Amino acid sequence: MEGYNDIMLFPIFIDLKAKNVLVVGAGEVALRKIEKLLPFEPSITVVAPRAIDKIVDMKKQKLITYKKRKFIISDLRNKDMVIVASDDIHLQKHIFNLCIKRNIPCNSVDSIKFCSFVFPSLITKNPLVIGISTSGYAPSVSKALRKKIENIIPEDIEDIIKKVQLYRQTANSESVDKYTKEILK
Repeated sequence: MEGYNDIMLFPIFIDLKAKNVLVVGAGEVALRKIEKLLPFEPSITVVAPRAIDKIVDMKKQKLITYKKRKFIISDLRNKDMVIVASDDIHLQKHIFNLCIKRNIPCNSVDSIKFCSFVFPSLITKNPLVIGISTSGYAPSVSKALRKKIENIIPEDIEDIIKKVQLYRQTANSESVDKYTKEILK
């Protein structure tokens, strides 16, 4: 699409369980990112000189590790993903460049040019996960679409998925497709 630097991001779903995620910053934006990540069970380390109360509470509950200080390069050691939740554009650029050199996926909140991935607007109804993205250009559109889609997902989607999963074990793919269409009517 012209005007969008020809960037269109490919959606990918990855297992974050026990992966090491670094969040630089501990304000409201960092909190939103952490809350999105927690259901996927990564090991989250937050680095920031100050933290809002909810992030301090998460540390007390042992949901995250919090280091009360500024970011240092060694914070990137053994990290699988980095989120820079700071409005300091120089820090975003610095960390992004360090991550690129180390092949660590990096998201700089609200700075698409310092992101190697973006957070989608998420619908999670375990085990169903739907990610919606505008490749970082208009997150409010993703959010609005998420709300519309959430309203059409059946309340018993978990049971539906279990039934289809069981049926898959004995049926061919054509039968499974037909069964799935029938059960979702």
